[in-house]
Amino acid sequence: MGAATGWRLARRGVQVVCFDRHSPPHTLGSSHGESRIIRTAYFEGAWYVPLIQEAFPLWRDLEQESRSRLLTLTGALMIGAPTAEAVAGAQAATTAHALDARVLGANELRRRYPAHVISDDDVAVLDVQAGFIRPEDAVAAMIDRLAALGGEIRRGVVVKEVSGRAGGVEVTTDEARETFDAVVIAAGPWMRELFPLPLSVERQVMAWFEIGAEGGDWFTPERFPVFIRETDGLGVYGVPTLDGASLKIARHHGGELTDPEIIRREVAGAELEPLRTFATTYLRGVNTRVTRSAVCMYTNTPDEDFVIDLHPDDARVVVISACSGHGFKFAPVIGDIAADLVCDGRTAREISRFSVARFAKSAS
Repeated sequence: MGAATGWRLARRGVQVVCFDRHSPPHTLGSSHGESRIIRTAYFEGAWYVPLIQEAFPLWRDLEQESRSRLLTLTGALMIGAPTAEAVAGAQAATTAHALDARVLGANELRRRYPAHVISDDDVAVLDVQAGFIRPEDAVAAMIDRLAALGGEIRRGVVVKEVSGRAGGVEVTTDEARETFDAVVIAAGPWMRELFPLPLSVERQVMAWFEIGAEGGDWFTPERFPVFIRETDGLGVYGVPTLDGASLKIARHHGGELTDPEIIRREVAGAELEPLRTFATTYLRGVNTRVTRSAVCMYTNTPDEDFVIDLHPDDARVVVISACSGHGFKFAPVIGDIAADLVCDGRTAREISRFSVARFAKSAS
């Protein structure tokens, strides 16, 4: 979100300085792991659909500007019982916005997608305008564009405090104090160090399973849509193979609570068992062998909606905590909204659900 905000501000001619305690793109936050799903039939809420529809052309703009391939369309399958949240919610979003999506029954699913093990009670919503983004390449592209437009990124610098002053907004780092006209805080799992939001940080495990001989070309982006499947109380997602040899699978939520400074970066063998069970029960053509694994973080609000708002005490500060495990796909449009708030103090996009004030209301 910080890289996207910097890119969108720099395109408007704003002089931008970005701070990061690490050196992005990196593997220490929430923007790594080779792929991130993007989808339009948004089961988390139909109010997200206009924003994601804006995000697609902005991703294409970034591809054109950076001359890189970032977004691959595959379609998406939300699989489960008809009453599953991913299925019913995707149908509701489809109806609300007349999207290019439809329900597939069990027989059609088996015929079209032999890699999925489908029961007679399963259905799926096929969302045509969906696929995946390469997050590391996307972050790198946004930073490159920011720099090309005259912006600056300070790597390995920890921001300690953001304070409003009469002459501007003061940013205190582990190196110096500097004053700016405006500040955008997009610190992900480190957000609580800079702004008091009721956030929880969740450790998520991603694993890549070896594709077996039976799998053949079942898992290529041309034949295998990204998927989210609800079953046995678990939400699991998967992405087509990018190397022709492995398939990425991960749980959506359900990870242990953690802190970015003490998170366990290594994956224990026992942690892979739920994913291994899923792979052997609900997929064909993959082996039980895990070729690699990785850890990332979800930074969750209590309602799992985003935070995109002006600071309640200082309109020169914009606060973004736009994740809860489903934010990356929105990065360019959220960056553009942040640019609206910085430059104009308001945005034409509908972001009332993402206000900071809602947490004070729930507390009262």
